[in-house]
Amino acid sequence: MTTSSLSDRPARVLFLGTPSNAAALDRWEELQKRLTLAGIETTTAFEGEVHYAILTEDILDGYCTAAEALTLQKLRTQGVTCASTCAGPEQILAALAETSADVASVVPISAARGSTYRHAVSSAV
Repeated sequence: MTTSSLSDRPARVLFLGTPSNAAALDRWEELQKRLTLAGIETTTAFEGEVHYAILTEDILDGYCTAAEALTLQKLRTQGVTCASTCAGPEQILAALAETSADVASVVPISAARGSTYRHAVSSAV
């Protein structure tokens, strides 16, 4: 299991939303599978500590339920980096390796900076 050098817990990635078509669902499931194989914990419930979030395009575009909007607001408040399923697993793992509390709440994956999970994910990239 991949763990953080700072907390000895696996990095957690939240998957928020419902993919809107078969292609989006395939991409969603592939990301979950690849991250799990890399030792990253994936969840669909925003409970406890979350280090990164993958959102459907609809949520990023503002087409979401009140509960999803509230979760997105909480993610932003906590400084959790959010991205769409367009990001590849390698990009997500690299971003987890670079994530820190001072990263903007929604940034392009390539712009993520910091060092919180550098050690946790470096062997998986």
